[in-house]
Amino acid sequence: MPETPLTPGSPLQRQIAQMALDLAAKLEAQAQQAPRGAVLGACEALLLDQGRRLLRDALAATLQQQIDQSEKKGARRAPVPADTPAATKGQAPASS
Repeated sequence: MPETPLTPGSPLQRQIAQMALDLAAKLEAQAQQAPRGAVLGACEALLLDQGRRLLRDALAATLQQQIDQSEKKGARRAPVPADTPAATKGQAPASS
């Protein structure tokens, strides 16, 4: 089956894809350097630490993107509750 190239569609996707590629390279190196019979344990230890870091960093990047986009748009529009009609009614003109 031919491989299709991955094309990130946004800067966030590019950032997360790069983090995943970096982790995959570390995992390959760990598997090559691990002593015989200890590959599973070494790779698992790397993924427990670095995998969690990847998840945290991906989440942080996603949230930061949302914050940045919200700041560009300005504050969200929301309905403003009006006061009761009696409270907004002006005083009746004075009569003589």
